[in-house]
Amino acid sequence: MPFSTADPVAVQPARSQSAPTPLAALALAALVSLLSLLVMLPAPALAETPRSVSVTDTDTTGHVDPEILESRLADVDFRRQVDLAVLVLDITDYGLEESQDTALNDAVLAHAKDAAPELLAPDGDHWADGTVIIALDPENRFVGTYAGEDVKLDEDGFEAVQEAMRDDAADGDWEGSLQAGVEEYADLLDRPWWQHPATLVVGLVALGGAAVTALSLVGLRRAARRRVDESLPRLDDVLSKRRLTDAAARTLPTESVYAQAALADHETYREKIEEATQLCTQLPTPQERRWAWGLKGPERTLARDFEQVVTYLDDIDDDIIGTNDLLHRLGDWHAAWERELAPLQDSIDSIDSALEDGEDVSPEEAAAAADLREMGGDVAQEMQTLTTQLEADQIAPDSALQRLDTLTTELSAAVAALQRLRISHLAADDDEAEVMRDASWDADLEHEDQGYRSVRGRRHALDAAASGSPDGQGTFWHLSPLLWYRTWHDEADTDLEAHRNPSSSSGSTSGYSASSGGFSGAGSSSRF
Repeated sequence: MPFSTADPVAVQPARSQSAPTPLAALALAALVSLLSLLVMLPAPALAETPRSVSVTDTDTTGHVDPEILESRLADVDFRRQVDLAVLVLDITDYGLEESQDTALNDAVLAHAKDAAPELLAPDGDHWADGTVIIALDPENRFVGTYAGEDVKLDEDGFEAVQEAMRDDAADGDWEGSLQAGVEEYADLLDRPWWQHPATLVVGLVALGGAAVTALSLVGLRRAARRRVDESLPRLDDVLSKRRLTDAAARTLPTESVYAQAALADHETYREKIEEATQLCTQLPTPQERRWAWGLKGPERTLARDFEQVVTYLDDIDDDIIGTNDLLHRLGDWHAAWERELAPLQDSIDSIDSALEDGEDVSPEEAAAAADLREMGGDVAQEMQTLTTQLEADQIAPDSALQRLDTLTTELSAAVAALQRLRISHLAADDDEAEVMRDASWDADLEHEDQGYRSVRGRRHALDAAASGSPDGQGTFWHLSPLLWYRTWHDEADTDLEAHRNPSSSSGSTSGYSASSGGFSGAGSSSRF
């Protein structure tokens, strides 16, 4: 059958280019060699027990036994000699509040100044060289780690020591917590870079990444070829129906606003036919396509673009033909009518899930929801009536579609009113109201591609574009208003909760308050 455009059989894909160089295998081999070398490197032989150990428990309740704990800690091996100080204290004894994040930092410094000046460097602004301090406040639930400049860890190291103490401290095992902190500090101090877990992690991640990349490229290649192989016969089908599609467009009743939307679709259809034909000429034929085709990014982009334009054509030609059948009540017009009913039917079906009953619903919301439920029943009844009238030729298809638009507008208005009541009830101030209103954008985005193939929706989109308003007439309107409201309700509640309870950092608190005279010693504390 001859066509006005290129015959699909005559649209021959082009020959492809040479394959890319496979570098993945070389990268994998290099990484395996590197990791093998790291595993074989020997651990350092140096192991030093602390030069001195002191355990101070300022609390008379006796959370720890200093003598027993000192003997246990004296056997911990460090990679250099250190002076180990363990402090168990109560921050309130130093006039500090539990709510103050730096309370343990300040209490340890105050203790050093008052009772243990040997912990301080001669300048008074740092901890003494070679000194490691592990601190615990059982009553106010703080753990802390401090050190001289020559034996200090980085912030991540201090936090790791505190993390090692946390579980035992939470269980009330104070001696176990302190010993765990000391052992972790000994493990981290002067640890060779190649023994750092991050080194192994990075190597494994790189190795895994290379493997995943190689596998992903193969998977992407297959996906690109599949897109092309599935789209080529679909394009042939579109081209074989082109005469029927063009004839349907020519016979649309031009006085119908819905026909105007279908005619606009036909203009885009003609442009997409040309685009699909041009893209097809850039594809290699299945017989000439080399194995590596689809590994390159431009090839995958070409396959994806080709699939998208063919998918659009495969849907829109059926929609143009279906709209013509519906407006003339020809052929399978019932299927086209069901597509127009679907968004409203989905709203009716979702009434119970969209309109919740609960303690956080105001009386005004409850009344509005009750009205919506009643309206939903009326809408369902009218949809049945319209279907019966169409089948009996008692109403024109254009009038039936306009009535569906009116029902959608009424439901949309009721949903918009319910949304305003919800915001008014939950929002404590203008900022919270704005947060809830902004959730509308997320709901719009989620429902932008709902998948409804409705000429009413396409007509509304044309009106919206012509008016310059996203809602056509500047008011809320959606093909399935209650589905939209259910999504907005969930988004707004989540966003409001996040606004009221922003996540806070649970990491260590380093540094000292201004009352500490600008002390610059290394260390941090955290809560358990």
